[in-house]
Amino acid sequence: MNNKDSFSYIIDFLLNPHNPDNITGYEILFKIFVKEFGKYELLKKHTEPEDLFNDFLTKVLFKQNFSLNPTLKEKIKDKSTNIVSYIYQAIHNFLRTNQREILKKYYTEEKKPRDTQLIKENEEGKEFEILTLNKDVSLVVIVEAKEIAETIKKEFSETEQRTLCYMFFNDKNFFGEDISDDAAYKRKSRLKSSLTKFVKEKGFSLEGFTYFVQEYLMSEICDKFR
Repeated sequence: MNNKDSFSYIIDFLLNPHNPDNITGYEILFKIFVKEFGKYELLKKHTEPEDLFNDFLTKVLFKQNFSLNPTLKEKIKDKSTNIVSYIYQAIHNFLRTNQREILKKYYTEEKKPRDTQLIKENEEGKEFEILTLNKDVSLVVIVEAKEIAETIKKEFSETEQRTLCYMFFNDKNFFGEDISDDAAYKRKSRLKSSLTKFVKEKGFSLEGFTYFVQEYLMSEICDKFR
């Protein structure tokens, strides 16, 4: 069964969930959900995919009496919408929200004053300040920063993680090998592009990423390379 056929079944189910003939669409959607669920380690430890899938159906895709969410209904009607991408994004938004709720259980609402600067280099290699975080940090930012750390550990290769450490701490020892300045610069340049795409696609905030660099980059990622 190809991807197009799979989503044809799913759309049939979404448009008419009460029809028993559309059970195939339900089953395919559930399999996709479980596969994506498997990418969230904290969710796997604390919840069951069946329970979350039921919540996803009743709180995101459908409203009362399994009436299709009007926004989703319009997306299906709009032929210009990439409905496959839209459903995948809806799944990940839902799973991420639930993961953040679990993360909150590990932290208190303590707010810590910050006055820390992030430093980057311009094209001439000179350092300049790009952000100063000088205010109380909310629990939402702390949780997001922790999520960034967990995601990077899972999705970035060891070389990318080592380069990230070099990028922010400017120490070539993080590479774990002799490497020229030119090679280090090239690795950092490649990672910058990947990092920008990563933050944008995941929907992370600049404040959350800043707090990750300040509080979690060294302890969660870079320490093991020293």
